[in-house]
Amino acid sequence: MTQQIPIVRYDLLSYLSETLGDTLTKRYIEAVASPQEMYTLHIFNKYEQIDRIVEILKSHGYSASIHSKFQNLIVTAPRGPFPVNVDDELKEIIVDNRASEMIFQGADVFIPGIKRANKIKKGDMVKVRGQHGIIVAKAESMMNHSEMLELKKGIAAKTIESRYQVPNIIELGLEKEPVYFQSLPAYLVSMNIKPEPNERILDCCAAPGNKTIHLSELTGNKATIIAVDRSTKRLSKLEQKCHQFHLTNIRTIAGNIIELSKKWTMKFNKILVDPPCTALGLRPKLSIDISHDMITSITKYQKAILFACNKLLKEGGYIVYSTCSITTDENEKVIKYALSDLNLEIVEQEYVISDLQSLINTSWPVQRFIPGIHKTVGYFIAKLRKRD
Repeated sequence: MTQQIPIVRYDLLSYLSETLGDTLTKRYIEAVASPQEMYTLHIFNKYEQIDRIVEILKSHGYSASIHSKFQNLIVTAPRGPFPVNVDDELKEIIVDNRASEMIFQGADVFIPGIKRANKIKKGDMVKVRGQHGIIVAKAESMMNHSEMLELKKGIAAKTIESRYQVPNIIELGLEKEPVYFQSLPAYLVSMNIKPEPNERILDCCAAPGNKTIHLSELTGNKATIIAVDRSTKRLSKLEQKCHQFHLTNIRTIAGNIIELSKKWTMKFNKILVDPPCTALGLRPKLSIDISHDMITSITKYQKAILFACNKLLKEGGYIVYSTCSITTDENEKVIKYALSDLNLEIVEQEYVISDLQSLINTSWPVQRFIPGIHKTVGYFIAKLRKRD
């Protein structure tokens, strides 16, 4: 079976080769179109449930074991790749790029992701193709084309064959259980903040909130955690998790942390800065339409967020900066700005999994994760301290 390679802009490919080097870029491109090889399921508080949940995963045909270092994480993996057998004469449903990546992993075809489905009838076998032209699945239509146009939500087609099968909470029947999927690098972010009871902690770009509730878990629900996000809709997902996990120490605020920082007088012991980024580390990516200009623009915004958060940080306090991107502009160059302009110093992280450090300054104790090198999503983590 041929390896799936993403469709990538030439200027991005050139930029990555220039900044990461040809070897890392090649390995990234070869890996990023597949799901991460290692998924981690976070067991929230009720650790006595972990053996039972391991068995549930195995009963659904997935590998499962408890992480060797973190006893509340279950390590599992997707199944695949599988062939997708479609005939040329099959009708087709065209979906947007985000939907195609989900369907590629076994998700059904939901109405909001459909771009075109001409002459489809209920019961038709169809091929599902992304806007980038890649066939991602074979599916059975659950409704006529006219119904797809009329309805705003729901399953339009049931996926029969896809390249991969990735475990999900609903499939496993774990919706009401104290669990959620969280990548290992994201888990490490909260661990390296080392939150303590009675501290005041800020998560400045919090939604959908997995790292936020992890911070609460680590403090036994006893720290004061302020969770800020621009998206009210995404913030509501965090509020639902707070209700599900009975968390009372998280206060959510909808807004832009840059503007909020101009009004607030409160100071924080620790701040999590996981700003908007190009998300080049997320997997799978079948098409990458990110330009160097977009990277430069978002880097300016990341620096502005870090500047705002530094104003809110107590002397001697800590910031953990992280992104799910792999570029040096969004990572090392932002850290360089923090060290030169913001009175911050870089410090060691206690919880280290990756031995890949900075691509600019190898003495910096940061962590990098790159698809093709690691079995996770791509990620960057740095810990900073405000000088007294």
